Order: sequence, then structure tokens, then C-alpha cells
Amino acid sequence: MARFDSTKISVALLFAMVAIATSGCDGTTSNATAPTKIAGSCNSEANGFCVEYTGADYQLSRVEKSCASQKTAFIAGPCPAADRVGTCLVYKGKRSEAYYRYYPGFPGYGVTPKDGVVAAGKEQCAQLKGDWIP
Repeated sequence: MARFDSTKISVALLFAMVAIATSGCDGTTSNATAPTKIAGSCNSEANGFCVEYTGADYQLSRVEKSCASQKTAFIAGPCPAADRVGTCLVYKGKRSEAYYRYYPGFPGYGVTPKDGVVAAGKEQCAQLKGDWIP
């Protein structure tokens, strides 16, 4: 049961971050695979994911508030590259563009083997209508 509850919490937290980060955003920005501008990142190491806010609408103070409200660690730069297993680019080309980075601990309880984390990340990315980047 703990595994199921952890999954629900991780997914709910990620969807809440999307909702807060994208409220009232539209328009376009660069659609490059690697972000050129990062307003900041929210890292949930315990849940195995981190979000880089790259859209033109994001400002450092807004990202910092979003991280605090979600009880995640604010990073004034990109998410960690070490151990990353995949990325989901959401709202590609929009002013609300963001990169969801997945790590071995996703979705909060750890999935083994690594392919399981990738599968879980891809599934969530599809639900978010994002582009999966290995």
C-alpha cells in the first residue's frame, strides 16, 4: 500500500506543479531540445523528478515561489544532469515551456530496473502531452 500511496503523491505533486506553473500562459518561445534560458528549477530528489522552467513567462521569483509551495528545492539554474534517465518537454515552443527531468527515484518509491523508471516517465509524459527525450 505504501508504494501505491507514494505513486499517487508523486503524480499529484507533478500535476500540481504543471497547473501552478502554466496558469495564464500562452504564446511561443524557442523549441530547442536543450533550454537556452532557465528561470530556475524545482527539484524533488525524494520523488525522482525535477522541473526546469524555460518559457519566456517564467521569472526567478515566480519559480522560487512555485518550488516553495510544492515543498521542493529551488535551484537557480538547471536540474542535475547526474543519473538522469529521461526528460519530458512540455508546452514546447510556448511561453510556458518546461523540461520535466526523471531520475531513478521516480515516481517516489523507486522503480527497478532503470527501464521501469523510463516507462513510468514516458507514461506520465504522454499524459502531459509532452515530447519524451531519452
